Amino acid sequence: MKTELLGNRIVMLAAALATLVLGAPCAHAAPLMFDVRSENRRVLLPGPGDGTIQIQVIAPLDAPAIRTDRPRLNLALVIDRSGSMAEARKLDFVKTAAHHLVDRMGPDDLLSIVTYSQQVQVPWPSRPVGRDREELHRIISGLYPGGSTFLSGGLEEGFRQTKAGKRKGTLNRVLLLSDGLANVGVIDRGALRERAGDMAEKGISVSTFGVGNDFDEELMTMVAGGGGGNYRYLGDPERIVAALESEFHTASRTAASEVEIIIRLKRECRFGSVLGRDWRRDGDAYVIRLGDLSAGERRTVFAKLNVAGEETGLREVGDVALRYRDPATSKMVTASPQSVSLELVRDERRYREGFDRSVQEKRAVSEANVLVQEAARLADQGKKEEAKGMLGKAAAGLAAAPPSPAVRAEMDHANRYKDSLDTMGDMSSDSAKGAQKAIKYRAYETLQQR
Repeated sequence: MKTELLGNRIVMLAAALATLVLGAPCAHAAPLMFDVRSENRRVLLPGPGDGTIQIQVIAPLDAPAIRTDRPRLNLALVIDRSGSMAEARKLDFVKTAAHHLVDRMGPDDLLSIVTYSQQVQVPWPSRPVGRDREELHRIISGLYPGGSTFLSGGLEEGFRQTKAGKRKGTLNRVLLLSDGLANVGVIDRGALRERAGDMAEKGISVSTFGVGNDFDEELMTMVAGGGGGNYRYLGDPERIVAALESEFHTASRTAASEVEIIIRLKRECRFGSVLGRDWRRDGDAYVIRLGDLSAGERRTVFAKLNVAGEETGLREVGDVALRYRDPATSKMVTASPQSVSLELVRDERRYREGFDRSVQEKRAVSEANVLVQEAARLADQGKKEEAKGMLGKAAAGLAAAPPSPAVRAEMDHANRYKDSLDTMGDMSSDSAKGAQKAIKYRAYETLQQR
């Protein structure tokens, strides 16, 4: 019975993975909507001049017309078959998911299969699936674990294969499935994130799937973030299915791909940071990559800015624009920019009245989850007291925010996690590793604001 139940869960996982990649029938994209709000429309003088803006991007549920087809797919399935994948049937999970993915692809879709251990192999170079499904299944079934983890080599070859298969109108994506323990080639997380960013700039997104409870989720999240794709935690089958079901509830069709927020600032205004997301400098612009959006999905981003000056009055800070690719036409679309202005004041009462409580609440929740992620990293290193201090800081920030159910829920979560650190015991135990993975994945999902 347990074997049958596990098998059913793996099938559900594989179907969900296929849905993530294939999507449902596409629509002619309705324009994305975006809204820019300041957490406080005023800046207090004298002071540091700091301000935060919320940028919300929404893909509308309604579309003018429905297409019965979908974009032609161009995928690279990059599979880790290193020795560590033998543990806890990790490679078996990946192979089962890959079999179902092959069955869901159309004959004209392009697929490549890349495997890596200490070396990289390409048993199926990029070409249409056609009528060769049996050969594809045979290749997948024949995969076996052994050797080191040349993750950077597998990622690079996946990019090469996807680039070779790229055609006008194709949806191009590298799917990296691994336990994430890179130990050969490039192992620096920042370098791998930058390489994934290079791929995304060429129209090839990267999604990562962490298998089991021993993978380096920081590496996998950084690669997915840099590559404009998704990161999925595939540790416990029940958790995987629940997470994917929630994700796919709203992801019925792709509305826009390669979505980016572009911020340009006036002189004497400086860019600070983005909460929980990657960003890059591009000339005079600051670019925040959001990846693909499906109908009904939204992304919420918080950017910190700084305004210099000693004179009171309204100050034009800059503007925010949106750029994305329409999947129906393959053309890039740039939405009209929205301007951002802040008023510099010396009256503390007027400053306090300038807060937007809704933005305050959402920013506090996001900031708390950044701190939870940092606390989890400290706990992984055995620095439990430092982790507790970080969680206390998260709870204090939430306590200062306007009260709401969301704020209270995050405060309860941070306090429960703080209390649980004493009972976790050995952080290298399977139970502790599983708990830590779940906590970090929850924080990641919250920060994505899907």
